[in-house]
Amino acid sequence: MLRGLNRLIAGAYEHPYYRPSASTNSPRANRHERMRPTTRLDLVRSLFSLRRAARTTRLSLVLVPVLSFQAFGARHVLLAQAKPADQRPTVAVMPNFDNGSVVNHADYDALGKGIADVLITELSANPSIRVIERDRVQQLIDEQNLSAAGRVDKATAVQVGKLLGAHHMIFGGFIIDPRGQMRLDARAVNVETSEIEHVESVTDKADNMLAVISALADKLNKGMKLPPLPGGSVRPAVSPESTKPGRWRDLILFARAEDANDKKNKTQALALYKQYLDKSPAAVMPTQRRRAEQKVRELASGS
Repeated sequence: MLRGLNRLIAGAYEHPYYRPSASTNSPRANRHERMRPTTRLDLVRSLFSLRRAARTTRLSLVLVPVLSFQAFGARHVLLAQAKPADQRPTVAVMPNFDNGSVVNHADYDALGKGIADVLITELSANPSIRVIERDRVQQLIDEQNLSAAGRVDKATAVQVGKLLGAHHMIFGGFIIDPRGQMRLDARAVNVETSEIEHVESVTDKADNMLAVISALADKLNKGMKLPPLPGGSVRPAVSPESTKPGRWRDLILFARAEDANDKKNKTQALALYKQYLDKSPAAVMPTQRRRAEQKVRELASGS
């Protein structure tokens, strides 16, 4: 195409119409002769413009596919690098189970936080579900000033669940009677429908508290129709050391440390975390022990 335009431009200067006429006596001839230079210049300009347009078109025909291919390739690279969305059911546990004990109420006041923390650990043993950490739930409750309401109800649980992006919210309470018997209750609410989807209760001796929480996690997993725990998996709280009598006292100590930390009482929290680490065997509640060690480092450094 460009070669043809170049020939036209060269030929424009040699075309007979643009050569001087043999007779210039007539007014008509003079008029044409006067017009020829202007007409010739216009034609040459038009041909040059056409040639530039052709060059631009040819460049576009080359660049557009190349750029399109590069954009297509970059898009697929970005898609390949993008992390796929987590499709697992998301579960959150309210960070404090209500204390319904009539006798020795103050002794068990902080225990609800320990129960919630261990329940989160037990549910997290199932890799087929995503469980939100207690700290994140507590932070949201503090930011929204929801803790001032006292006991947790369904409406509060749904509100927190929506802010967290959870599918299911779990909340509950416990009672320990004078004979040392314990009842642990839990309710699961569907955040999307705001309906209670499952209610569970487990009763046993308080000495078996860790095993009770583990049993509650199993029942909630089944009752809420969550993906089952993979075969061969064992929940952390059912280790031989954790089921020994008196191990629930370790949980009370850990819960008091968590309560002091939530209340921003750093000095008391640091002392209680250290006390828990000194008294509780390493094999009991390993997840809680790692957290206590981390909190000691943070609080000791002033962070």
